[in-house]
Amino acid sequence: MNKKTKFILVAASMSAGKSSLINALLGKELLPAGNEATTAKVARITVGAKAKPSAKAYSHSGSIVASSNTLCAEQMRTWNRSDEVSAFDVVIPHSGSKLHSMLAGYTLIDTPGANNNRDDRHKEQFISAIKAYPKSPILYVLNATQLGTNDDAEIIRTIRDINPRQRIIFALNKVDALDEEKGENAKHYVSLASTYLANLGYYNAKIIPLMAQSALIAKKSLNQIDLGRTERNILRTELERFREHPFHFNSAAAVPQVLKKNVRKRLTKISKGKMTEMSREELHAFVDYTGLSTVSSLIMDVA
Repeated sequence: MNKKTKFILVAASMSAGKSSLINALLGKELLPAGNEATTAKVARITVGAKAKPSAKAYSHSGSIVASSNTLCAEQMRTWNRSDEVSAFDVVIPHSGSKLHSMLAGYTLIDTPGANNNRDDRHKEQFISAIKAYPKSPILYVLNATQLGTNDDAEIIRTIRDINPRQRIIFALNKVDALDEEKGENAKHYVSLASTYLANLGYYNAKIIPLMAQSALIAKKSLNQIDLGRTERNILRTELERFREHPFHFNSAAAVPQVLKKNVRKRLTKISKGKMTEMSREELHAFVDYTGLSTVSSLIMDVA
């Protein structure tokens, strides 16, 4: 692996949407996603310039047990379930497009959920990954619909106990599932998350409201990948909300003002009705709206 590669660890409790976020950053469904513990191995995913697609699975002793020159979710799912596989490396060629150009030269390290009580190996692998990359920032995914759980607290305390200086970016995922009619708006939940994290020792935490699933669907559309009926309905519904309140999630983000201003500039055209509906320009702006662009910018800022 290139010595100049920058590593980003991605962590979360079960069902927070960690795999969906990684898939959204990549613009394709590479990792299995679901409502259970879908990540059982450490996956190292590199977006490399001048690289060919490749994937290698390693045993617990570190030897290669399988390899492939094609990248597909089914292969990743098979390795993820295999008792023979401890970890796997994936290399995705950098296409030069805007969709994942910001990840070129970065390796995302997908860690198993450390709160899986049915398999202690998950926590062991998570702790090993934290210890192996003490200087690399962590992208931690919180579930907005299950904020303040003991599972998150335990994992975050584990990170702090192992390396109290490790930098963490918090993505507050699934904000699109909040019931705004009941006062469950993004700004309020970012405030709740900020208080929760301060109680765990992380003051003035960087928190980005995020819609990982919607971001992935939009990027799949931009990549000309066919969408299923459910995905088309989700995209249509969220685009309507986006057109009505384009600055909603950006305004709620607890990040440096310069990042918010940069995204806001790109969203201004929507507020003025200057973008054609369902155009590539609008879909790119929608990705900004979901919070994914801010997550990407923060990754580059701290890595």
